[in-house]
Amino acid sequence: MRRLPEIDIFRGLLLLIIVINHTPSPAREFTTQPLGFVSAAEAFVFISAFLAGLVFSHKFQTHGELALRQLAYRRTRQIYLAHFVTLLFCLTVVGRVLGQLPPFHNMVHHYLEQPFQAGLSALLLLYQPPLLDILPMYLVFLFFTPSIVKSIAQSGWLLVLSLSLSIWLAAQFGINEWLIGALTSNWLVISPGAFNLFAWQLLWVIGLSLGYWIRQGQANTTALFKSVGPFLAAIALFFFCWRWRLVPGLADSSNYYWLINKWRLGPLRLVNFLALLGVSLWLRSYITKALLWLKPLAALGRHILPLFCVHICLGLLLIGFIELYNIPAYGCCLLLLFHIGSILLLSQVLERHSDKRLKRTDASLLPS
Repeated sequence: MRRLPEIDIFRGLLLLIIVINHTPSPAREFTTQPLGFVSAAEAFVFISAFLAGLVFSHKFQTHGELALRQLAYRRTRQIYLAHFVTLLFCLTVVGRVLGQLPPFHNMVHHYLEQPFQAGLSALLLLYQPPLLDILPMYLVFLFFTPSIVKSIAQSGWLLVLSLSLSIWLAAQFGINEWLIGALTSNWLVISPGAFNLFAWQLLWVIGLSLGYWIRQGQANTTALFKSVGPFLAAIALFFFCWRWRLVPGLADSSNYYWLINKWRLGPLRLVNFLALLGVSLWLRSYITKALLWLKPLAALGRHILPLFCVHICLGLLLIGFIELYNIPAYGCCLLLLFHIGSILLLSQVLERHSDKRLKRTDASLLPS
């Protein structure tokens, strides 16, 4: 399949937003939830699932189930290796080298108190230090993706979505917390991070289903959402105004926390996301043209995995030092610029390396 430049640009934009959100500075006040009670994380998970739906459904249709599983497991191995390297940095540099300093000790205190158990649990994805809970979520979702794609093909997306919605509903009543409690023992450290996988799998399944649906040519999303687009836009506008405290009587969102809870993907948060998704599909052609103005960000999207891992390593160091030295706002902004600049510079290095490798491959295919 050919790459979709607008998807690369969008992923690059999301990565920049995540970098800002993970670096303490005044800037993240404007990027944490800019369009309502939806963060970059929801968009990131969904767009990854959508791409998986496009690619894996094509592989399943053209080469069968075995090829589909091989592709998914190969990608799973790549992500696990990236997570392992990032985890190694976290436990050695943040833990062993800087762990005596309070902010860094707090980040990996489980590992410093129980190094063997925590290390083993981390390899099993049961222990996830701060910022290291995104890739394990992808690993779990990717592992089940071949079965989900096969089920969509055989049973239809409606049945699969219904089952996914039931699991999400169970998450709202504490199934994740019950499972963590049941697994807790003296042999392993059970600390799986902030994201509730039983809730967030719904975004993955929705993205997979949409990608599969579009790949099979079963949907003209612009026409499909044209009739409901204005209604969805009104819903999205309401949440936008609520988020920025422009709705009288709803200024204090803490009273409705469980409805907009990020980690459990609360009901109103889900409605907010679906409204924004519908508006995006309705205005897809306009959004695509707007994204093309941000073409330089495409390199970020093309090399998203290594850049995301480097961002986590830098983010952990910056968070720790900002807290340790109580760095003022202007200093935090300078460190944020350093963080963004480092990621952009590395993206260009990876892009040039990728271009050179592509040229060597093309040259090797020329007749001698």
